[in-house]
Amino acid sequence: WFFIMIVLFENVIGFSIFQCSKEFSIELNSPKIQDQLSLYTNFCKYFKLKTFIPFTSLQHSLENCIFISNGVATTFLLEFLLNMCERRMKMKNLGVIEPKLATFIRQKSIVKTFSSETLFEYCRIIRFHFEKFSKSFFCREIQKAQCGISHLFSQSKMKIDLRKADGMIIQSNLLIEQFDKDLNFFSMISKEWYSWYFPELAKIISDPYLFSLIIRFLGNKDKFPKKKLGELKMLVLSETICRAIIKGIKNSIGFEISITDLRIIEKISESVILMAEFRDKLILYMHKKIQLISPNLMELVGEKIAAHMISKAGSLKNLARYPASTVQILGSEKALFRSLKAKAKTPKFGILFNSSFISKTKFSNRGKISRFLANKCSLAIRIDYFSPVCTSFYGKKLKKQLEKKFKDLNKY
Repeated sequence: WFFIMIVLFENVIGFSIFQCSKEFSIELNSPKIQDQLSLYTNFCKYFKLKTFIPFTSLQHSLENCIFISNGVATTFLLEFLLNMCERRMKMKNLGVIEPKLATFIRQKSIVKTFSSETLFEYCRIIRFHFEKFSKSFFCREIQKAQCGISHLFSQSKMKIDLRKADGMIIQSNLLIEQFDKDLNFFSMISKEWYSWYFPELAKIISDPYLFSLIIRFLGNKDKFPKKKLGELKMLVLSETICRAIIKGIKNSIGFEISITDLRIIEKISESVILMAEFRDKLILYMHKKIQLISPNLMELVGEKIAAHMISKAGSLKNLARYPASTVQILGSEKALFRSLKAKAKTPKFGILFNSSFISKTKFSNRGKISRFLANKCSLAIRIDYFSPVCTSFYGKKLKKQLEKKFKDLNKY
């Protein structure tokens, strides 16, 4: 082992070059020296800061951190080392903790570098005392700077674009699907339960949301006051339906209901109303998100199908990687494997079948239009993912081509 004379130390605030004593380098592995170096006064005896260059901004610090993590030296670092050489500082052997970075500096500059396991101990000791050591030339708190840079660094590594957070679309789509199931279940229970008491209402009102609103409004039908007729008309928005309800109340053949049962039905109806209202808000939110993240795909197939496709693929990135053939049968994996096993015809469409372009096309031409639609969707998805500008211009152009193809196929 040869003596380490100079060590390059990188931090979130800048680059530093430390010089170490010969005696320290010899006795580095001994527990006695390590105990001594835990004291700041002893650290100052063995380590001397030769030079320090700060980063100009938070973005500059982040840029250098990203490059160093990839084993690449920035022009800022190379120029800094070159200036040190011009000042005739002895930099024959520069210790660099990252082996890839050491190789890169050696190839791109005249500085000779090396990396070893012992360097980890040097840098650990420097990092342990650096905050106290840097108070003489750095006025801000290093811990806050480290916290801010670490968040930005993690975000850049994860490649999160806050404008294109498709995870929110996936969660919204799953939540809407769950709400649809729950709404059907709870509205069915409230309808069946209330029909024992007022069976005529189920024939008059088919919409589950409006049915739940009327249950909450009527309550006990036998005690319904005539003063509320105007409010009932406003609720159902139809005088004919209002008259039918009043007629049903007078001539009802339903059983008597207890107060306990009525309170339970009202609570269920209240849950249906709240879920339906929240679902509508969620659909509006998802529409805005899709418009921001995948405007071209939304223009082609609508926000519901676009959200379903992103949710099925796992992310917009995964969807952009799929070829047009995979986009075409996305969502029909079970049918595909079943047909392959039985050596039968493979499915021609999956989620895309819900598109009006396919459902309104003749049965014999559905395979052609689904292939054409999948091709256009694949182009739209890649434009949405790779384009830095959020625009639906390409989606509108692709939709015109699709409409033309749709008309041509339905002529015959």
